[in-house]
Amino acid sequence: MHKSVFIGALLTTTVLGASSAYAGNHGGGGGYHPPIPPVPGVPCTTSYCTDAADFDQRLEGLFKAINLIVDVDDATAIVQEAINAGNLISVGDAEAAAIDLANVHQYGDVYQFALNKLEGDGWASDFTDVTQSATNVLNSISGDVVTAVEQTAEGSQTAKNKIIGTYGSTFVDLEQAATNVVNTVTAGTSKTIEQVAHADQNASNLIIGGWGGYDNIGADVDWDAEDVTYTQAALNAANLISLEKLTGAITQDVSYNPQQALNTAIFHGYDPDVYDFGQSATNVINSVTVGEIDPTIKCTCYDGWEIQQDAYAFQLSKNLLSTMGDVTNTVQSATNIANSISIPTPTP
Repeated sequence: MHKSVFIGALLTTTVLGASSAYAGNHGGGGGYHPPIPPVPGVPCTTSYCTDAADFDQRLEGLFKAINLIVDVDDATAIVQEAINAGNLISVGDAEAAAIDLANVHQYGDVYQFALNKLEGDGWASDFTDVTQSATNVLNSISGDVVTAVEQTAEGSQTAKNKIIGTYGSTFVDLEQAATNVVNTVTAGTSKTIEQVAHADQNASNLIIGGWGGYDNIGADVDWDAEDVTYTQAALNAANLISLEKLTGAITQDVSYNPQQALNTAIFHGYDPDVYDFGQSATNVINSVTVGEIDPTIKCTCYDGWEIQQDAYAFQLSKNLLSTMGDVTNTVQSATNIANSISIPTPTP
């Protein structure tokens, strides 16, 4: 079963203030000297009174998405999807949508909780072809042209998937994906983007099986394939930007945004073998991918930095697989990333 769970989160908003530099001089000659005029250039702020659209989103509250299937004997072909999403803006390309975005402001202070649970109640509950996806998204924006963006995310996100078997259970072809995302922007062109994240993110997947162990349907899994699907994937991401072109400046700040990505698989009993099992735990804060930087703003935003990233990070990524049997064709990947800037090589 290779059912990819793809979460596209595009974000955020707000007018970024420009500072004008004036220098007064009341020098030794005793005469009045007029202030030095500001350096000419395009200001950081963007007017609200233009043909482009201005969007403002503010969100506070509590979100819970819960799916429970319990006390079952066997389970086959099960899909559970728990999704919480707030402050989303998606605009097509300029020609198709006939709209550009000028000022986009997004603020969210929420608690998002997404849970999927499948639990057996027999001596040997067998589970085959099960997909669980728990997803939380806050502050996402995508568009062709997004001029000035400001995003602020506060609160917490918890995404959990649980598959709990019994002592004699056999598991075949399972997939769990727990995903938390705050503050994402995907656009063709943008002038200024400001992102601030103060959210607690926890993504976890749990599988408890029995002596029947685990296997995947079909041939051995190629873990190097681009479209490979992990058995367990836990992802937390805060402050993500993907642009084709930046004409101004970007600032990203994470002063409190702890992230925990945990995958756990435990198989009880005597000699439970595990085949084709993959675990991926990933945390990311402050990531920028931009194809081209061509600033029209001349050192008037964010102290002159085109990209400024500031992070106080706490990141934990952990994978655990426990069994007394054999383990074959299994991969574990635990990754933490903070403050990443990528400028791809242009394709000729």
